[in-house]
Amino acid sequence: MQNNCNRPDVAYAGFWVRLAAYCIDSVIVFAGLLVVRLFLSGITAVVEGTAFGGNVLFHYTLKDIILYVFHVLYFILCTYLTGTTLGKRAMNLRVVSADWGQRLSLLDVVYRETVGRFLCSLSIGIGYIIVGFDGEKRGIHDMLCDTRVIYAKKIKVFPVYQMPKGYPGPQGYGAAPGQMPPMGGPTPAPGSPVPGNPVPGQMPPTAGPKPAQEETKNNLPEDK
Repeated sequence: MQNNCNRPDVAYAGFWVRLAAYCIDSVIVFAGLLVVRLFLSGITAVVEGTAFGGNVLFHYTLKDIILYVFHVLYFILCTYLTGTTLGKRAMNLRVVSADWGQRLSLLDVVYRETVGRFLCSLSIGIGYIIVGFDGEKRGIHDMLCDTRVIYAKKIKVFPVYQMPKGYPGPQGYGAAPGQMPPMGGPTPAPGSPVPGNPVPGQMPPTAGPKPAQEETKNNLPEDK
């Protein structure tokens, strides 16, 4: 289940990274729905015994419908307004239209996050599993709405150059592992004098050694 990009400048997101993003979104939605449940607990107590207290749509109660609407609104609003969700943003993913450069339409996003996800969840989630085998990493909801999930930003990877085997290491060169030794010969040990530089406390050397002065005899006449 690796990315198989037909375009060199686009990297499609595979199955596992999309599953990780969905798990993050599920945790966020679950935490948000806890607040909604506390709010609905007061409403259900008021409508109990009325027409809204039982099943409203098939076997779904009013509470179930409201919770589903808030659940879907998170994915619809985030995808339509920003092209991503908090979970996808954490995994560096983005939902785009197959028509490159075109913004996602609200109708496509609503259809993708409602009918499309419902069809994907049928038959043990086969609509999601085919993401790992499709050439453009599409699920059924992507095929229906003509969307793609791609990596938002490409991460540049710089190669690390290693020293070839048998190349002299830091001994005698003063170079750290993986670095080229300095040019011009071995690096002197710390504290040792460098040729051409004076030692602290000594006079700098002159241009050359002075020739020894020969002793000259006194040319004065000897006393007789």
